[in-house]
Amino acid sequence: MAEQVHAAPRCQFYERAAVDGGYRYDRINVESPSGFGPLVTPYPPAVQDLIHLWDSHEKRGGTYRVVERAWHHSSYGSVDWPYGSPASKEGPRLDVIVEAAEGPFVDEAESEEATQ
Repeated sequence: MAEQVHAAPRCQFYERAAVDGGYRYDRINVESPSGFGPLVTPYPPAVQDLIHLWDSHEKRGGTYRVVERAWHHSSYGSVDWPYGSPASKEGPRLDVIVEAAEGPFVDEAESEEATQ
């Protein structure tokens, strides 16, 4: 039996910002060899991970914390997974919701050497 090759997830990032009555979700356009769109990676960030993102279209970015994720898998018989195919041609889509965050060393205390 042939080994199935599973396509990597296609991550799409959205920055969540609080507004009156809820949240606003702004897409972060990550650049890739095929242009702006999803980041295809076998290692998508998990909830609570810190990730640095840059939107070269909007010229903005920084460090973000992943707060939520939502997976979207292809259905058998769809364009991405035609009938008779052993697996989907495309990896699942993963919407990744992030919020602006400080870097991982934000609460580092000064060393004694620096104070002398």
